[in-house]
Amino acid sequence: MTLRKTFRTQLKDPAAPPSSAPVPPPGVFELVRYPAPLGSNAAYVTPVREGGRRPAMVWLHGGFNWGIGPLAWLPADRDNDQSARAFRDAGMVLMLPSLRGANDNPGEHEYFLGEADDVVAAIDFLAQRPDVDPARIYLGGHSTGGTLALIAAAHAPRLKGAYVFGPTHDVSEYGRTGTALDRAKGQELWMRNPVSFVEALRVPTQVIEGSDEGNTDAFEPLRKAAKGAPLSLLLVPGATHFSVLAPVTELLARRLAAALADEPTVVLTDAETREAIRAERGR
Repeated sequence: MTLRKTFRTQLKDPAAPPSSAPVPPPGVFELVRYPAPLGSNAAYVTPVREGGRRPAMVWLHGGFNWGIGPLAWLPADRDNDQSARAFRDAGMVLMLPSLRGANDNPGEHEYFLGEADDVVAAIDFLAQRPDVDPARIYLGGHSTGGTLALIAAAHAPRLKGAYVFGPTHDVSEYGRTGTALDRAKGQELWMRNPVSFVEALRVPTQVIEGSDEGNTDAFEPLRKAAKGAPLSLLLVPGATHFSVLAPVTELLARRLAAALADEPTVVLTDAETREAIRAERGR
């Protein structure tokens, strides 16, 4: 952890020309700014509601930009729904943070390095909301967003739990990305790989992937690297890297919305995810 705090990367890509995040539909999200290490970042957050404190999810979508836009609210096919809408539909507070170098945020793209610090800052911001229970804040993500969430979870002890869909253990597995990540070697690569950090996890974290297509080869390296850390791995039969999202995030959202702060962190089981996939096929 000390090395990560002092490391200065030489691999960065300039941010795209500043572009403000689109204004979301009223009542669905609010466009806010949260304090991040390099300045003020944009985010979508569900509106504050009166009443008791609620559980909250910080969600990271896939891709190599990590900006925010209409993906958050536009209708999506159920075989590839990356919106995380299940959590807000279940009554949870949902935050979709934009990270450094994206939208009109300060900084440059660092690809799984400084972005993890932005994610931790987003979690801390959400904990201050009057309608959020700070003891029930969760982190989730999909694909590259899942890889980033896995790294960030090792640096965010405030979390109640983390749910990581389809990450990789080694970011060089992404192959040629057309970004500065392609030049990552040695320490630059080590600092971006989840296997370098999972042993430091103190937050119950579940890696979830469809069995038919996806980053299933990450499971064994992550299992070995965890060395007793609270990491569990769940392979969902009959689902792909993308089709696993809609039914399993809906299942997860229901479980998290009902869970109390003093209860053990929710861990999805093989049986209930199999049932979710069977129900999805019967829709």
